[in-house]
Formats: sequence, structure tokens, C-alpha cells
Amino acid sequence: MTALAVRQDVAASGSSLMAEDELLLNQCERGEFDSLVRFYEWDIPTISLGFHQDAEQLDFSRMNVAHVPWVRRPTGGAAVLHSEELTYAIVMANGAGPRDAARVQELVSKAIAGGLRAVGVAAEVDERGEPLSALPNRTSCFIRTSRWEVTVNGRKIVGSAQRKLSRAILQHGSILIGDDHLRITEFLRMNSQHDRDLLRTRLEKKATSITRELGRSVDIAMLREAMAQSFVSTFARVSLAPAFTLSGSE
Repeated sequence: MTALAVRQDVAASGSSLMAEDELLLNQCERGEFDSLVRFYEWDIPTISLGFHQDAEQLDFSRMNVAHVPWVRRPTGGAAVLHSEELTYAIVMANGAGPRDAARVQELVSKAIAGGLRAVGVAAEVDERGEPLSALPNRTSCFIRTSRWEVTVNGRKIVGSAQRKLSRAILQHGSILIGDDHLRITEFLRMNSQHDRDLLRTRLEKKATSITRELGRSVDIAMLREAMAQSFVSTFARVSLAPAFTLSGSE
């Protein structure tokens, strides 16, 4: 069994962070390593869009005034304003089974929930998620909870997205430390200020953060270490070599 490697990376620009995640995915696809998880932060607040998401959803004039750049992720999903968060990215070899993506999401969520509990947040994994509904669900990542996502008292605290190649899978996402992600409503094209305010209100109800749950800030170094330990212990219970399989016991 190959142990899950852990990397603690420094803050960087959105473009370099997404390029590194994609590079690691391609390296794993070529068989250069079996599994790795890295943790990082964004050097300035940055919006990321899912690989297939239409950039016309963004209000570039507002973003320019606020000096908020944007980047496209190599994964799917909806828009995220990356600020006051710890980001994780896990890359691993996978088998050909169609359930691999769901299995990875399940294990990652259990690892993150364990890390959050270690710093005092009463996190749990939502095994069912919410049903799809009409707009603005896919406008912002945190407006809806999908299956196997991490919640606290029914509110989403982690947003994740995946990309699967033939022999490797990437999953990365935002572990919310603070509430600055709510500002994304300022940078989306909306029909009116009323719609903008309504979306922010919905986000405030649907999402939460470590700071909101604890009523205080969290030491980022302590959070990084808690996450690293939880990922290693969670994935130590499953087979990671030579390919991620569904047969390992938890």
C-alpha cells in the first residue's frame, strides 16, 4: 500500500495554483506517482469558474474596480470567490469504475470532516444532498449541498469539484475559514440589485465557515496540520496502489 503523500504549499496566484493542480493530474495520469494531497491559500481574493462555466456570468467592470481577478479551474462546478479559505487538492490513480468519482468524494469529505472536528467544528458528511432546482443553484458553488459534501448544522462549509482522466482523478475545493466568499454576489451579472441581495441572503443561509461556527478565528497552521493528519488516516484504510479501487474497507 502506498501512503498518501502530503504537501503544504504557500499562497500563490490563482493561475499558478490551477496550473499546478492540472500538472499534478497529468503527472499522475502518466504514472509518475500514485497519490498526493496538497493544501494551499490564494494570495489575493480570486474568482474561479468551473471548466464549462460561461464567463459571461461575471461582471468584469465590477471585478476590475475591486481588483479581483478570475481563473478557470481544470474541474467542473460553479463559481467560487477564493478568500478566507484553506484549499485542498488531492490527486490519485483511479480504476475504470464509474463509481470512482463518488467514492473519492465520499472519502475526501470524511477526511475533511475529521479535520474540522479536530479544530472544534461539529462537521458531518451529508450522504444524500439536496435535489437540483432552478437558477441560481449553479451560479455559486455554495448555494446548494450535493451528495457527500461537508456540512455543519445543515450548512455547507466546503465546496469541491472534480476532474477524471482515464487513469487519474483530481478533486480540489474550498474549506471556508471566513465569510468573504459571500462577496461573489458583487461580481456576478444580475438583473437587479434586488436579485443580488436575494442571492447573498440565500448564500448566508446555505453556507457557513469555521469562524462563524467557532465564534473566533482559527490558527491556519493548526488547521493545515489537522487536515493533513485526517487525510492520511482516512486514506490509510483504503488501497491506493497501483490504482484507487472500491474494494478496500474503511
